[in-house]
Amino acid sequence: MRFQSVLGLLMILALAACGGAPAGQTSTDGGFSGPIVWDRSPETIVFRADVVGGSDADLLPALSEIPPCTVYGDNRVVWTNELGTYDTQVLWDKVTDEQIQNFITYLTINKQIYSSQSRGELQPPGSAQPVVETLTVFVNGVEHRTDAFAGWDFDYYQDILNQCRSISQTPVLYEPEAAWLTAQAVSYDSNAPLVPWDGTASGLDLAELAAAGEPRWISGPNLRILWNIVRTSPPRVQLIQDGVPYFIALQVPGVTRQSPPAPAAAG
Repeated sequence: MRFQSVLGLLMILALAACGGAPAGQTSTDGGFSGPIVWDRSPETIVFRADVVGGSDADLLPALSEIPPCTVYGDNRVVWTNELGTYDTQVLWDKVTDEQIQNFITYLTINKQIYSSQSRGELQPPGSAQPVVETLTVFVNGVEHRTDAFAGWDFDYYQDILNQCRSISQTPVLYEPEAAWLTAQAVSYDSNAPLVPWDGTASGLDLAELAAAGEPRWISGPNLRILWNIVRTSPPRVQLIQDGVPYFIALQVPGVTRQSPPAPAAAG
């Protein structure tokens, strides 16, 4: 272990004794000993940098959104890379315990994240949810949340986001093998981009799916096509089938902000 890592971990223990961070524990997972531990479930969010709210927050397409960077309990890091306007890559990697522990050390020592509290719930209500940057860290059995209403420095969130995106040194482009698809018939919007959809040719009838009122687990070519549409289109994109416009949402367990679990048969 590098001297800097040892020093950082000792500083966390000192902060814990002063009430500045969660109490230290010892982990021997993977042969690495340190005071930072977390729930190893793949559904556990160890860290997340996100941007929430806005006028589209309650629309169906918002279910397709992927937070800018998330560290999961099984050591996966999933993050987005903005290539341009409405053109977003999704990247992922599985990293080591030490890489995650060093990142949490950075949050605790360099960014003093435990001194910054969430204040979004204290803001006056309005007609639309405010757009706000949020940070969540969950280690040593303690979940801590903070948001931009806490009075961060100008580059506080971006510095942390960049650091999260840099945990991995070997990113891989992510495409889902399967996902939950939901469709909803909506009113035609002349200001929204339109994408034609042929339910017969594709074998995927959006009218039938919308009438069912529940998501369907899909895979194969239709998933790849819809994934590309979602990642390269504005949030209010409408798919037109037989003259009827539809909103769609793709939810991927362990990738999108929220999702039902995969079907039991899918493992």
